[in-house]
Amino acid sequence: MPDDVTFGALAVPSRRRLLQALRSAAAPMDAAALAAASGLHPNTVRFHLDVLIRTGFVRESSARQGRRGRPRTVYEPTTAGAQDTGYALLATVLVDHLDSTNGGEAARSAGRAWAHRLRPKPADQPDDPQDVAATVTALFTELGFQPTVSADGGDTRITLHACPFRPLAENHPGIVCTMHLGLLQGLVEQGGQAAIDARLTPFVRPHQCQVDLVTAGA
Repeated sequence: MPDDVTFGALAVPSRRRLLQALRSAAAPMDAAALAAASGLHPNTVRFHLDVLIRTGFVRESSARQGRRGRPRTVYEPTTAGAQDTGYALLATVLVDHLDSTNGGEAARSAGRAWAHRLRPKPADQPDDPQDVAATVTALFTELGFQPTVSADGGDTRITLHACPFRPLAENHPGIVCTMHLGLLQGLVEQGGQAAIDARLTPFVRPHQCQVDLVTAGA
């Protein structure tokens, strides 16, 4: 499984909550128990469990309740989850190094390359600006930024209410936030929209960042 896929599985706070609930449990849990423990809707729990299973962090099995009835589907963590702290340490080391060596442009290039992996081929025809905004919003939702969207004419403002990389971003905004800017700009470029100026303003409020997709020249 590629690293960016496994990182993405753990970038969403709800999935980390489910994984923590499974690790803390004395026995495998079913979807209903996980929903009660996490406060999530059972359908949302099942969606996130599917991602965690496909990326190798959770194992699914069947547990019989007596002799009759269908077996209950239960879930338990795998040993793959033990790598989390190693990934966090690696991220800290790399970000510290980039920050100490003025690596902002390298971070922006990394973000653009990430966007190109997510959408390998640029659009044959430029996406509609609304489609570009929808693509950006969908990706940032999947990554755990909890975006909300407002539109003003042809321009779009996306408020990011959470950051899954917040501790690193607060200490190294010139690296982490610049990488996110590169990701944002890369997504716009891959949509064939040279006419959109993609801007990212970190920490407009203590827990909020702001994305603006502005018609060029505005």
